[in-house]
Amino acid sequence: MTKTFRGLFPPMITVFKDNEDIDEERTREHVNFLIENGVDGIIVCGSTGEFFNMSIEERKKVIKIVIDEVNDRVPVIAGTADCSTRLVIELSKYAEDVGADGLLIVPPYYYKPKEEEVYQHYEAIAQKVSIPIMLYNNPWTSGVYVPPRLLVRMANNEIIQYVKETHGDVAYVHEIVYLGKGEKPIVFFGRDENAFEAFIVGAKGWVSGAANVTTKLQKELFNKVVNERDYENGLKLYYKLLPWFLLTERRGRWIAYVKAALELMGRQVGKPRKPIRPLNKEEKEELAKVLSELGLLNT
Repeated sequence: MTKTFRGLFPPMITVFKDNEDIDEERTREHVNFLIENGVDGIIVCGSTGEFFNMSIEERKKVIKIVIDEVNDRVPVIAGTADCSTRLVIELSKYAEDVGADGLLIVPPYYYKPKEEEVYQHYEAIAQKVSIPIMLYNNPWTSGVYVPPRLLVRMANNEIIQYVKETHGDVAYVHEIVYLGKGEKPIVFFGRDENAFEAFIVGAKGWVSGAANVTTKLQKELFNKVVNERDYENGLKLYYKLLPWFLLTERRGRWIAYVKAALELMGRQVGKPRKPIRPLNKEEKEELAKVLSELGLLNT
């Protein structure tokens, strides 16, 4: 049975050993950390999971590890993007076969396909799988922006069911919700620094790399704004989290910040794979101050 996705879905980190091999044990540990802290679902091999730094076989391995460890406790969405439609289909079929509940797919990057090529790319994938597709709309990394009219066209034709909107302009969320009547596609927001506004205007989910760290606080914020419509207290919590969001969003080094934050909290999650560099001393000091103000460090 197809599951419906709503709520907080962190794109989880992938833990690497010192030699940059996949650390299966600690990746499994992080799955449990997220579930114990209240996530509504988990995304494996998203951007925060460094899919772009892994081979297809490594991605298959991590997808299988995470699905196995989750063991149907929450939905799992597998990131299966690639520049090649053929490779996306291969990885997507594998993810479905091993139990993924959905797929997260950014448009092909580097080549920068035109709108009809984007449509045909997702159409070809949808014809080969039976689980929902969340289109990852992130022009900052892919170089391709899928406009609301094309998203709604694909949703109406049952090619995609969800969109992770990471452009950052809430006006686009308005337009998607308006054109799709709030249901086709379902909007997940992926830009933390203005997620509060996106929730008010109709986003029904949150894909946030920062939520690997501030899981409970972000789940509380989502519940206050989306489920309880308690905008006053939701805004207070949003401003409490904003310094952390600005670190991860504005610096362009969110993966290094997320892993360093977890290390500061006593969780052994390793470093990012090269070429991503770990935080330097000054960056760690600034990060520690932000985490301390959030009450996440033992002092």
